[in-house]
Amino acid sequence: MPGDEFEAGVTVANNVEGSGADAEIELRAETSPQLSVKGQATQKLKITEGHEKSVTFRFHVNDALGSGEIKFIASRSGTETRRRATLSVRPAAPYVTDVRSGSFKKASTDLPIKRQIYSEFAKREAALSAVPLGLAHGLDAYLKNFPYGCSEQLTSGAFCRLVLASEADFGLNRAEVNAQIEKTFNTLRRRQNAQGQFGYWAPENGEHISFNSAYVMDFLSDAKAAGFPPPAEMFALGLRSLQRMVAKQPSDLIDARRIAYAIYVLTREGVITTNYILNLRDYLDKKHADEWENDLTGVYLAGSLKLLHKDKEAEALIDKFKIDNKTERVYDDFCQPLGAHSQYVTVLARQFPARLKKISANQFEQVLKPIGDGQFNTLSAAYAVQALKAYSHAIAQNPPQLTIAEVHADKREVSLTSAAKLFQRAPFSKDATALRFKSAPPISGPGAFYQVVEAGYDRRTPEKTMSEGLEIFRELFDKDDKPVTRTKLGEPIHVRVRVRSTKSDAFTNVAVIDLLPGGFEVVGSSLQPGVSSINGVDYVDVREDRAIFFTTATENVLEINYQIKSTNRGEFVVPPVFAESMYERNIKGRGTGGKITVTE
Repeated sequence: MPGDEFEAGVTVANNVEGSGADAEIELRAETSPQLSVKGQATQKLKITEGHEKSVTFRFHVNDALGSGEIKFIASRSGTETRRRATLSVRPAAPYVTDVRSGSFKKASTDLPIKRQIYSEFAKREAALSAVPLGLAHGLDAYLKNFPYGCSEQLTSGAFCRLVLASEADFGLNRAEVNAQIEKTFNTLRRRQNAQGQFGYWAPENGEHISFNSAYVMDFLSDAKAAGFPPPAEMFALGLRSLQRMVAKQPSDLIDARRIAYAIYVLTREGVITTNYILNLRDYLDKKHADEWENDLTGVYLAGSLKLLHKDKEAEALIDKFKIDNKTERVYDDFCQPLGAHSQYVTVLARQFPARLKKISANQFEQVLKPIGDGQFNTLSAAYAVQALKAYSHAIAQNPPQLTIAEVHADKREVSLTSAAKLFQRAPFSKDATALRFKSAPPISGPGAFYQVVEAGYDRRTPEKTMSEGLEIFRELFDKDDKPVTRTKLGEPIHVRVRVRSTKSDAFTNVAVIDLLPGGFEVVGSSLQPGVSSINGVDYVDVREDRAIFFTTATENVLEINYQIKSTNRGEFVVPPVFAESMYERNIKGRGTGGKITVTE
């Protein structure tokens, strides 16, 4: 990491015939821009013919990311030997994709650019659209760069690409889309159990009322219809599992909503679901009479009834749902307002197209505002892309002249792109202090839609703790269980991470990210990747530079223990530990970082 210092040893053997005793050999170290030599870069050695000598160089890690290289060059009287070593330089912070969106009805609007990120691995892109579909660009980037990989998140990324594959303005390569979808198929197949249900991280035992299975089958059904057929056996097994699931008795409205979702998927696949609908409606009328019709549950059942040609019932039921922010509904990780409103729009596009055209700009604002506020997750982002596409196709008109420009610190404006198109996008430079979006003429109704994507590593490492719904601490201990800032090479260090919810609510699907200091690795015997045996932890992902724990955070402290050990001598930055809810992005916490010294 930038700011680290470490030692590297090199052994030189003198095999030059006739060089004799105490032959003088020059050894020098050269580095790429990511590194610099501390002290003398050249050492004069005296090595007798047939003997060898080991020496040490000390290196400083510069403020530049990427693949660093060290070259050791030994020479004597025109004879030269070279050896090289490489290492990866990364910052003490995770890669973050920031998406900002909005709309304007005037001729132009400016958006300031304040985030400071490393140029290496950075993506800076601006988009402007005459229709809401342009906002899907940033959601696609967010899904593409999402750092975790549960079944929902992988499915959402592939679902988004599937929806956008036919949109020429997005320039997606069908072969690349096909490769991503096939990769998703393969992962999902490994996570499907013998009964046909899809697990969150791995196959799960038995069958239950599973949102994950309904969602995966929704994706597989759409993929099949779009010409990306899933494996036949996996798909058939999944359908049979859904048929057993929809026959189960729900325990609450959330269960009922998931059953209604599964019914809708089955009905789209040609299954006669009339009896399932009657049984579910009987339960809903008895237990949730005042709320289910104005819930996504009613939307799914209305779509199913329309497919079953029960038009009068379908129209009456779909009319009950209100797309607004005033209705109190029962939500959970897999059903948030953005996702619910987006699914409503998608069902209208499929089964009630005449109603879709009647959605006002103010109503569709319930989809646009959460995107603009950054209040989306992987699931609601994938749902939103479907809604953006459906609504945009319904309201598309003649395109205006759309222009994107960047503004520099000296107020100079540099045009990035301009044309009479429905959608424009362009990369912008690190010198931009603001972006200027223009529409000629201005667009009435919801206006023109802009979006800025900034993906990369932040230059500034946070120094203060953060507790926004989650509180997290990490401690490092030696073999005597004493706090450690200095250790010996190869000596195990006990890592203790503690996390809890600071609210009365428990937060499910929380990711705890513990970035390792440079020159350290996880002691394999202390932490096994995969489905977790740690009490309170669902799944563990061990990578070269970090350990990630997926868990539920309650008011009670969850303690995670494992070991790391050093592989290099030197002084290393200890990155802050971080935790975040994967479905409520404003719920997060961060600990403090520090430094650790490794000696002999």
